[in-house]
Amino acid sequence: MKICVFQSCFEELQASVGEAQELCMNPGPFTTQHTVAHKTIHKKTAKEQIDEAVSEGYDFYLNFMWGTHDDSLAGIDAIRYFESLKLPSAGVQSSEREQSKWDFFTAAKIEGSPPVPGTENFPLFVKPASSYGSMFIDEHSLCRNETELALCIERLNKLMRPVRIERAKSLDHPDPDKYAESLESAGRQSTDIVVQEFIDGEEFSVVVIAMGQSPFPLIPQKAKYKQVAGDGRFLTLDLKFDAESGYELINEADDPDLYRLLQNTAMEAFTTNKMYTNLMGCDVDMRIGRDGRAYVIEVDPLPVFFYPTGSQLEDTDVKYGFPGGYRAVINTYITNYFLKNGDIRKSHFENLATLIDNHAESFQHKATILPMLPLKGSVIDLGCGSGALGHALRTVPGNNLTRLIGVDISANMLGISRKSGQYDELVHQNMVQFLSLQTEKVDHIFCVSALSFLSMEELDFVLARCFQLSHHSITLAFDDWRNAPEMDIEIQGQLKEYYMNHLDAMKSFEYPRGWKLDLLEGLNRCHEPHQHSFHFTKDMTTLLDG
Repeated sequence: MKICVFQSCFEELQASVGEAQELCMNPGPFTTQHTVAHKTIHKKTAKEQIDEAVSEGYDFYLNFMWGTHDDSLAGIDAIRYFESLKLPSAGVQSSEREQSKWDFFTAAKIEGSPPVPGTENFPLFVKPASSYGSMFIDEHSLCRNETELALCIERLNKLMRPVRIERAKSLDHPDPDKYAESLESAGRQSTDIVVQEFIDGEEFSVVVIAMGQSPFPLIPQKAKYKQVAGDGRFLTLDLKFDAESGYELINEADDPDLYRLLQNTAMEAFTTNKMYTNLMGCDVDMRIGRDGRAYVIEVDPLPVFFYPTGSQLEDTDVKYGFPGGYRAVINTYITNYFLKNGDIRKSHFENLATLIDNHAESFQHKATILPMLPLKGSVIDLGCGSGALGHALRTVPGNNLTRLIGVDISANMLGISRKSGQYDELVHQNMVQFLSLQTEKVDHIFCVSALSFLSMEELDFVLARCFQLSHHSITLAFDDWRNAPEMDIEIQGQLKEYYMNHLDAMKSFEYPRGWKLDLLEGLNRCHEPHQHSFHFTKDMTTLLDG
């Protein structure tokens, strides 16, 4: 695909953010499957720039513009205009940028999750409700009593007056000065200031990638600070971009309970704030309280920055924690769009299903299993077809399957599978939709001969989801049905319209740390020249070595 990326112009940011100004959120260097063009959008000329980009004819757009009404960055108005064009895209939404931190805190309290800081007890922390990058946060932001709180708000009012004037103008307020004065007089009750209890604990961040509407949390990261005096540690604007500050990945083996707590809390924030709607996900900032709970202090709509490898803000959590790496993230964003707009790919799967329905008998084949089995536990069989694999799994001596789920787009093939009586559940759905909704993990996942009917983007989505949902093993077989000797010539010709050779994409897929790959010799058709198979298993030695 030809992909166009929109990003706000950092040089127009009113406050300095150090070297981060020089960084560019550009997915281009991280994929060879797509051609990526990067467009830096200015607030005053946003409409003209967007129109010019659209005239160049791109297949997909990624919107990383993130300005609000408070600043001079391309943001809400530019995004709203782009949204009106209704082009294939994923990214930051205008509705999200119009919200303040209070919108999330209110939603969290209504839902009862995730935990958020209270507002009554000192020490209290004061910050703008719509800022980013620790804007206006300094050593005075932590208040231990009413006197410090009053002085902090008075100081913040002075610093935020230009911001409030800018916001009033963006909102077409008739008297910007009066607008700013009304917020200043409101004190701690001002709607554009957050006054919350300070959670005096370590700060963490967890990126959650949207997989359809399902959340997938990456490796939690711990905030590291430049050494500063004081009893409350937090990132000020200066410290956030200091060379000695940043985030470091935490090791699950060091504290499994904390690891799970952070990921689970981040997923709660994702769900409460409906972060699947931007088709990307979010970045959730948390602090651990003395009660052991993780309190969410912010939800950012930009989960992956695509900053250069080796830079201070490199997405190491994607690099080491998302199956398929950056390439799969890009393809997941694209697949999320097609999942949300199901009619675009609907005819592809319906026509393929009809073809298979009409020739169900020709698609039946037998399968045998390697001596590496027996298998125990639950199994998903994607593209189960006539159920040959399910029959083999059920009849191999020593197998002890607690649950076998078959998924296929062909009603007639599922009918054949149902007659065998081997499956506990059969699902009439394409595997992309099924995996986007599946949240419960299973022990083993199989997909024999069905992956070649997916698009390039859907393949990475499915592969990533398999690694996310499987506890122990993944077995994948790629068939080239177009040249299968047992297949009718006419059917082979019809299949060419739906077939994609994904072998190179499969071989280059960056499977996660903690898994090992074996070339599988066990499905009896693997010895035929038109089939290639891969068997992944959890490498417990690597996992334990941490």
